Amino acid sequence: MRITTRFAIACLVAFVLQAGFAQKPTLEYYLPAISYDSAVPRPADILGYEVGEWHVSHDQLAGYMRELARASSRVVLREYGHTHERRPLLYLTITSPENHRQLDDLRQRRRQLADPTQSSALDPAALPAVVMMGYSIHGNEASGSNAALLVAYYLAAAQSPEVEKLLQNTIILLDPCFNPDGLQRFSTWVNSRRSQTLMPDPAHEEFHEPWPGGRTNHYWFDLNRDWLAMQQPESPGRVELFQDWLPNILTDHHEMGTNTTLFFQPGVPSRVHPLTPALNQQLTARIGEYHARALSDKKVLFFSEENYDDFYYGKGSTYPDVNGCIGILFEQASSRGSAQESSHGLLTFPYTIRNQVITSLSTLQAVSDMRVELNRYLRDFYSAALTEARADKTKAYVFGAPAGSLTRPVREFIRLLLRHRIRVHPVAGAAPEKDEETPSGKTWVVLVEQPQYRLIQAIFERRTTFSDSIFYDISAWTLPDAFGLNWSPLQSGALTLTRLGPPLEREPDWPAPAVPEVTPELYAYAVGAVGYDVPRLLAALHRAGIRVLVAQRPFEAEGQAFREGTLLIPLDRQPMDAAAIRQRILQSGAEDIQVFALRNGLTPKGPDLGSANFAVLRPPKVVLVTGRDAGAAEAGEVWHLLDTRYGMSPLLVDADRFNNLDLTKYNTVVLAGGNFSRLSADKVKQFVSAGGTLIVQGTAVRWAKNAGVVSWDLRPAPRVDENVRRPYARMEEDANALSLPGAILRAELDLTHPLAYGYTRPFLPLFVSGDVFAQPPANAYATPAVYAAQPLLSGYLHPQHHALVSGAAAVLVQSSGNGRVIGFCTNPNFRGFWYGTNRLFANAVFWGNIIRTSARSSGGE
Repeated sequence: MRITTRFAIACLVAFVLQAGFAQKPTLEYYLPAISYDSAVPRPADILGYEVGEWHVSHDQLAGYMRELARASSRVVLREYGHTHERRPLLYLTITSPENHRQLDDLRQRRRQLADPTQSSALDPAALPAVVMMGYSIHGNEASGSNAALLVAYYLAAAQSPEVEKLLQNTIILLDPCFNPDGLQRFSTWVNSRRSQTLMPDPAHEEFHEPWPGGRTNHYWFDLNRDWLAMQQPESPGRVELFQDWLPNILTDHHEMGTNTTLFFQPGVPSRVHPLTPALNQQLTARIGEYHARALSDKKVLFFSEENYDDFYYGKGSTYPDVNGCIGILFEQASSRGSAQESSHGLLTFPYTIRNQVITSLSTLQAVSDMRVELNRYLRDFYSAALTEARADKTKAYVFGAPAGSLTRPVREFIRLLLRHRIRVHPVAGAAPEKDEETPSGKTWVVLVEQPQYRLIQAIFERRTTFSDSIFYDISAWTLPDAFGLNWSPLQSGALTLTRLGPPLEREPDWPAPAVPEVTPELYAYAVGAVGYDVPRLLAALHRAGIRVLVAQRPFEAEGQAFREGTLLIPLDRQPMDAAAIRQRILQSGAEDIQVFALRNGLTPKGPDLGSANFAVLRPPKVVLVTGRDAGAAEAGEVWHLLDTRYGMSPLLVDADRFNNLDLTKYNTVVLAGGNFSRLSADKVKQFVSAGGTLIVQGTAVRWAKNAGVVSWDLRPAPRVDENVRRPYARMEEDANALSLPGAILRAELDLTHPLAYGYTRPFLPLFVSGDVFAQPPANAYATPAVYAAQPLLSGYLHPQHHALVSGAAAVLVQSSGNGRVIGFCTNPNFRGFWYGTNRLFANAVFWGNIIRTSARSSGGE
């Protein structure tokens, strides 16, 4: 009976495949049966195949959109940037020809609608609605971008009174692909594995793209976590477009697991950020009724108010919610190829595309019907925000670099604020000092009384109380903490004592680093320890073959006090003269540095310049282990940091090739998260014992422990008490509540330790997620950073995590033979925006090898 049943199922699948693909999918399958302008090319006219037969590549997608813009007076195409791989980032503005003629005026009036000082003079009913439609920000969720072909064609060519009305009352900003590099990577894989006779078995190679997959961009960043932080080139232009228009609705088209159905927002009601107004969710639910009707008409299974949340404002479906917009997430079950068996039956690529088209068009129908109400919501959102700001006891936030620090993170933070249309004032007089976190020196102020009040709160707040204990993404992202800034809220009394300059209209000019001229008396150059770009300079000097030393004790010279971590570039026995060395410093691209000229090797205080307390730094030769055992996000963050910010490229090698790699050319190996089951532990041990530096991060710390590479004691992760009877329905939620989704914790820092060189404060906010926490080792000198007794600064910590985290080691060092292992139980490079902790990682790379044996815990063999 079982064999007969399986045979029947196999025959049925074969029949369905033959029936479903004997004829090509057609426009009639996807789009309403109405008239279309024959002068506008259909997708198949340009692609050479019907949408859904093959996975569109990004060059094909862009080519069709250009043809559409040439053929239709409804469509204008613009580029807003380029990816790392130099692919164009495009969007279409689609509306009536009449609206196109007054587009700039309409955009300015929408901005006025969001300005409470001007909005009362505008009639929301007199303005068109604006919809921003974004597809496939995860490149391997390809039904979105393939659907964009059809949605764009429909809007450009459809001829009906309903479409004419829609275009007269709506401006559509259609971005056919948020992630061109990822889409290209995925489409190339899937198309190269597609058979003429489709194979739907989930084991088929077509459905198993190689690591890292097409989800992410070139450096393996998840672009759907970058709306707030904007660290990747795909994001700033997209946010600028959003802020220029302040759309009423933003659609964000994704895919999820093959054995699911289709999700649309709202998500879980208890997991909405408190700054999002209740009306936002009510409007989302009403719009959801349009999706429900359209999908039910096609007999498509779907769900809402489960699984997904509206908390972290760095995603495409939540960033709009703190900007007066309605963000809507669509998650379609993914075929991950041409056709795949699923628990709900055969899932074909055309079916997934059609569902994305259906929800795109149902969104437009909702906008058409709700236009005036949505415009009123935009106006009222900003008016209410300004009222809340006036009632807030906090009147401003003041920020600047820590004492003695320089400008790079401050500059990046100001750039971020301006891109989000947040007004920033320079402080014309010194801000009042209040505590250790109040900045001194050059400072800036963000007044809360401005239309972007809620977004300002989202950026600056330290939130530690929550209505739910489960998060789809991180629970904390306080950006001034992430950027490593000194900052503080100001109440009205302190604000009145602070003299402000006019708001910045653009990013301020930053002075170029001054490098003293070469004189006959020049003995050496010294580079101050503090400065984000010190590692970039060091990498450039090493590439030029210049010998660089680092001070391991404070010293004084030329009337200047120098900290541990100061770089020393002596003229003695260098491969080039002083003028050439100076030129190399100027050409390094390092801006956030301070360079001093020293005229004598004898110092009035501290070690003389020829002392052994100045250690010669070896140029790091870095291997970054990649492949399916590695965490793609963590590895990508390291690659991005070293390559784009420090100007040095690590060797990327997967675990299998690592096991056969000649490591004698390299001195540093990085395992940035993951479970390296295929990695030879013996080879790693031999590398360290021979003098190499191994840097392990996150879950790789646990691998190093289990593989016998280190002897650190890891604290046990919290577990659900299974001896206490609990409702069966709570099983999954109980387990999820025990996870640490991402919080910001306070760590205590040993400023004399080489890994802390360049820091000036004895405490440091760290981003922490996961469950890797280590007991401080017996060696008192081997833990440069430990979590404070009361560590929580922002985010959610389960009660069981408090005891687990308190006093735990955040960063550890251990010796093994002639080498050392450096462990980060945190992620110092998280998503590219944790500028404040990048230097910890850089120090491990550039001078982890100078940590003396007496300051390393022993063991590991």
